[in-house]
Amino acid sequence: MLLKYKYKLKPHKTQGVIISNWLSMARQQYNYRLAQRLNWFEATRTPVNACPLNVSVVPVERIYQNIPEFRIQTRDGRKKDSNGNSITRKGDKHPNIINGYVAWETVQLANLAQTKKLFGEYKSMHSQVLQDVIQRVQTTMDNYTLPDQNGKTSGRPKFKGRHYYNSFSYPQLSNTHIVKNANGRFCVNLPKIGLVPFVYNRPIPEGFKVKTGTVIREVDGCYISFTIEDKAVPREVVEIQPTEENSKGIDLGLLHYAVTSDGEFIEVPKFFRHSEHRLSQLQARLANRQKHSKPWNILKRKIAKLHQLIARQRLDWQFKLAYHLFSDCQVIFLEDLQIASLVRRCKAKLGDNGQFLPNGQSSKSGLNKSLQDAAFGQFVQILEYVAWKLGKRIIKVDPKGTSQYCWECLNKVSKSLSERWHSCPKCGQELDRDYNSALLIQKIGLLSTQEEDITSVKTAVRAYLAEESRALP
Repeated sequence: MLLKYKYKLKPHKTQGVIISNWLSMARQQYNYRLAQRLNWFEATRTPVNACPLNVSVVPVERIYQNIPEFRIQTRDGRKKDSNGNSITRKGDKHPNIINGYVAWETVQLANLAQTKKLFGEYKSMHSQVLQDVIQRVQTTMDNYTLPDQNGKTSGRPKFKGRHYYNSFSYPQLSNTHIVKNANGRFCVNLPKIGLVPFVYNRPIPEGFKVKTGTVIREVDGCYISFTIEDKAVPREVVEIQPTEENSKGIDLGLLHYAVTSDGEFIEVPKFFRHSEHRLSQLQARLANRQKHSKPWNILKRKIAKLHQLIARQRLDWQFKLAYHLFSDCQVIFLEDLQIASLVRRCKAKLGDNGQFLPNGQSSKSGLNKSLQDAAFGQFVQILEYVAWKLGKRIIKVDPKGTSQYCWECLNKVSKSLSERWHSCPKCGQELDRDYNSALLIQKIGLLSTQEEDITSVKTAVRAYLAEESRALP
């Protein structure tokens, strides 16, 4: 099982300068290596309608320019076989071009030695930190070129500005790097930086081993995030059979942040909305300052700290809410919301004369701001993590129609977004709209775990009508 523990670093002044310089050098190396990859990627491709697919876009000599066909291993490999001998040995030849594709990660890793010769400042940087930069570029390009399990790829990679590259990693830290200095203060021994004091506010759990460490620069200082692992602890999803007694349904919304099927209404905290006026004041003052001047930098830092405070308030509140919701149940049913679709812009409307017509985007912008302030996507991730940590379970149901049907008789009761009361003419149910949705989510969730065919409101209604027709004489 893998976990991440984050601690606040308290570096000395010289150590802080080293960390800042390393981040700058790592960013420059990242942008240079990414440019190499993108230039080669784009030089070997052309639109389908530009020329036949069996014709090379550029001459072969240019495609593989400055790329050696083979590389020769300079030392024995670290991986051993069952007899303790190195799998790869010094002098082995490895191809850099495989089936016409350049093994870019290998080529760029091998080129780091030449980089250190040309730019002496990189000699002060730990070799594994520099290698991790190449691996980040590889991951970025893989996300761009290879589809994920849903068949989707990320957008074209972007070059990192000074404020967008804020971490570097040590891939091979261990528990022995956490030590006490001569004054008895806890420090982390970072290679080529030294003993950096840090706030050891919670110990590493017994049995867990530190695998990697990532130094992160934030607005209020530097942090280190340890990835810790204990292979003896299995990472398994608990299979709990939900019942009406040990489960609850939750409806998420903006009038009430969450309404549970047992009648609890949780108000929306609105952390961003409460700080919005202060943010607007600071940003107005920032606009009147000369860019990159000392007053401008001070205001920029104040704005960043306020955004950090808002994010931390929201995260802390969501964790507390997640533990509270699981305090009296074993299973929570939740809508499988598509947050990206909820905050999508309205489609443009064109009149007969080619002019744009009002499409409601002005009011939708305020709704989008409230949705992003509520951070439902983050809250669902926190619920899943807390459920796993407590040995409990989260089950998602199809959100379509959960606000338009009666939970008792499954009769359709159409309502606009402004109608907040549910009144069913068939069975006489009178209750809050969100409370009705929470009860319906629980009902559909229980049916879906008992019968495989019932996975949404529509299938539940179809099954309910089929039962009624069979009951008729």
